[in-house]
Amino acid sequence: MQSLRRCLLLLIVGLGGLVMVPGGVSAGGGVPIPAPAGTTWSVVAGYNTGTHSDHDGGDPHALDFVRTDAPTDWTPVLAPVDGVVTWFDYNGLTIVDANGYAHLLVHIDPDERIQRGLTVKLGDQVGRVFPVGYDVNGGVAHIHYAIHNTRGGGYLDRTIPFIGTYALEGRELFWQDEYNLHFGLEFTSTNGPNWTAPRATTQVAADPPADTTDAASDSQTAVDPEPTWTVPADAPIGGWRTVGVSRRTSVAGLFANLDAPLSEVVVHHAVGNDYDRFDPADPESADVAVRSLHAGQAVWARVLPDTRWLPAPPTEPQQVTLRLYRGTNLVSWQGPDRSIAQALGNVAHLSHAYQYDPYTKTWRFWSPGGPDFLNTISTLRSGDAVYVAVRVGSSWTQLP
Repeated sequence: MQSLRRCLLLLIVGLGGLVMVPGGVSAGGGVPIPAPAGTTWSVVAGYNTGTHSDHDGGDPHALDFVRTDAPTDWTPVLAPVDGVVTWFDYNGLTIVDANGYAHLLVHIDPDERIQRGLTVKLGDQVGRVFPVGYDVNGGVAHIHYAIHNTRGGGYLDRTIPFIGTYALEGRELFWQDEYNLHFGLEFTSTNGPNWTAPRATTQVAADPPADTTDAASDSQTAVDPEPTWTVPADAPIGGWRTVGVSRRTSVAGLFANLDAPLSEVVVHHAVGNDYDRFDPADPESADVAVRSLHAGQAVWARVLPDTRWLPAPPTEPQQVTLRLYRGTNLVSWQGPDRSIAQALGNVAHLSHAYQYDPYTKTWRFWSPGGPDFLNTISTLRSGDAVYVAVRVGSSWTQLP
């Protein structure tokens, strides 16, 4: 865990960029597909599946790959990093890199030379993929690849996502609690001697099916910079305020790109109605840095020292689809300025909405059919954050 925090803190200091890591990880950041260069692969089981979860060995960030340019059976499996083999068995092995992370490769036949303590180099062959019938692989020949924290002499702990130093073939695969996240992504391996990480891009997180985002452009999209703007003369001074998210990014990336006197941000979780805090100066909050955010979400931000500041509104209205969970959901309105009744008119099972006003440091409220003296929110402006409470979970498409 300490090595993860060190890695993430370096990532944060670099304002979300890639960092240099000594030893067996590319200076450009990232890891290749564990297979020969030029072979093509597809993700058949992504993050958060029935067998990739905290309930299944703490590996929600594991990925399963099948080959798409030829049969997967007996394809050579290559080391994705320099490191030391710390475990092997009849169907897999782990390679611990210079940062102390264990790269787990399963459903493969390890080469005869593989033994504990063996030093391997990135690109070295370490085994071959088992066909169906040779291993318990769910009836599909594939490579299971996950990067685990380690503890107590090399025992596997919870996985980490393929981001930053461990971006997969240059793509950052951020975590989000969507089922089978990153399913269907395709990669061409560049693994081999003298490997250099491709230029990193950010893999966007999957939205619910109703989203109209162009899937083809989503498969590999670089994060755009936040718009620059002038802080309004009447902006509130210091303290807490809610901030809408208008593009896909990580928590650390949002913090860096807001370019404001912020001391911390706080992320709300609708499931459980709890919060996670991110402070770039606090190692205890480093795990939150890599959390995935997407357009239509919102966070709390604390402005210190007490100066005037408001986040920039979205450059233009956009249609987004959000998953709303039963209870309260902190979201942001991405459409044009609109009356709250119109903006929330297509929210299924809507109970009420409420919003924090940083100017007066008070709460405002709105409920369908509520009396005027109670309904103190009249308009949602583009980028406004608001809590939306629903009686039953559903998906909500914001209509520009």
